[in-house]
Amino acid sequence: MHKAINESKKVMELQPKINEVFNEINNYADSYNYLKKDNQKYQREIKSLKTKNSNLLQENNKLRAYIDTILEVIKKFFRKLLQIGNELTKEAATTEIKEYYDNQDFNSNDVYEIAENTSKEDELFDYVGIPSYLKTGKVSYDKEKDDYEMGL
Repeated sequence: MHKAINESKKVMELQPKINEVFNEINNYADSYNYLKKDNQKYQREIKSLKTKNSNLLQENNKLRAYIDTILEVIKKFFRKLLQIGNELTKEAATTEIKEYYDNQDFNSNDVYEIAENTSKEDELFDYVGIPSYLKTGKVSYDKEKDDYEMGL
């Protein structure tokens, strides 16, 4: 009986520690469940944001393509102005072309395509740094000096 009483006392002494450990485990379980729910919420939010990002990328690509199309039309328009416009119109177009270039809407290849074989070619080529050998009429071709001529 003594032994049973001693064991009961030990259990009674351990009971608060067991309750403390149980409460701690219970708190960890609650924290884990709370974090698990939070994680699920964030995972849903991440998935939603990825979908929105994908949609925005698609819309951005469509808008870029649309802008590129508009810029192509503008380049053709400027080219026509430089080909058939009067001097005042050509000056205004040249100023605009330079602004498009400065804003990086046009690159030097674009300016080359627009200005080639026009009266504003030299001015625009110089402005964007296109080499002078690409200017119309600046390169003379001497067929007699052609080392690569093939006889047929």
